[in-house]
Amino acid sequence: MNDNNKKKIIIVSVTNDLVADNRVHKVSVSLLKFGYDVLLVGRKLKGSLPVDRIYNTKRFRLIFNKSALFYAEYNIRLFFFLLFRKADVFLSNDLDTLPANFLASKVRRKKLVYDSHEYFTEVPELVKRKRVKRIWESIEKRILPKIKYSYTVCGSIAEIYNKKYDINMKVVRNIPECEMQLKDITSEVYEKTKNKKVILYQGAVNIGRGIKEVIRAMQFLENAVFLIIGDGDIKAELEQLVENNKLQEKVIFTGRIPFNQLFAYTKKN
Repeated sequence: MNDNNKKKIIIVSVTNDLVADNRVHKVSVSLLKFGYDVLLVGRKLKGSLPVDRIYNTKRFRLIFNKSALFYAEYNIRLFFFLLFRKADVFLSNDLDTLPANFLASKVRRKKLVYDSHEYFTEVPELVKRKRVKRIWESIEKRILPKIKYSYTVCGSIAEIYNKKYDINMKVVRNIPECEMQLKDITSEVYEKTKNKKVILYQGAVNIGRGIKEVIRAMQFLENAVFLIIGDGDIKAELEQLVENNKLQEKVIFTGRIPFNQLFAYTKKN
């Protein structure tokens, strides 16, 4: 086969365990349709579910899974992986994968694309952690103006970055698929939500999402349950809050579930 006819290889990287990241899955499937050979890289946690995709996947097992040590270890592992893995394009998802991708792209002279899922340095997890926020802002300031190809989820965020760094960030919207194969919800969730009004939360269980406030409000609501689908930094704290207020029958934690099952919970409720 002529080299010009070979599929170009693109390595897509994230810091999560791939299980629930539907946006990156849709990007990877779209790249397949455009003729790329896709490898999606993430990490594997102790409780991570298996992944079975139509593209290739790789998950690192790390020593550290929290704090600055996690980000340092992940980017070091990712840098050396990108350094020696055959590829034509690197696709970095969010600022926490960008250092490794940027350095590897410079060393190997490969194209780099940056996908910013949010206004990273202004997320609730960082706004009150001034020192940590300054570190991420410094990384962003040093790297982002040097990236030729980048996109984000909406026009307002793209406008902020374009003005801040004099770049030309584009917009790729995260739009639901028209057709989905529905899965069944678990019998436990079905029984606990049957014939009740359901307040549904789907996403990262982190600060600044209003989850605590809803949990506290559940003691005043009758014939209703709060269904929390996802995982995150404050899940243990929220579970303790539920226990302290004796709301175990009114607040349900499912943990993370695969994104191909998520719509079934939304449709049911």
